[in-house]
Amino acid sequence: KDVTYCRLGDLLHDVWTIMKERSLLHAPIVGEDSTPLGVINARDALLALLEGSEYEESLLRDYVMGIGYR
Repeated sequence: KDVTYCRLGDLLHDVWTIMKERSLLHAPIVGEDSTPLGVINARDALLALLEGSEYEESLLRDYVMGIGYR
């Protein structure tokens, strides 16, 4: 089987997309020399992505309301 993994420099959105497409709950994280460094959980990845989008939404809302950037 083809092994799915991610590297430290991979964008979280790209990792989440691959995990979603392949229905993975966990994906290993490997270093430059392919040594295992850890595991990313789909729930943790999704929570991090949602936090980022909520922050961007609040910045945009403040800008549109005339408050400016924080």
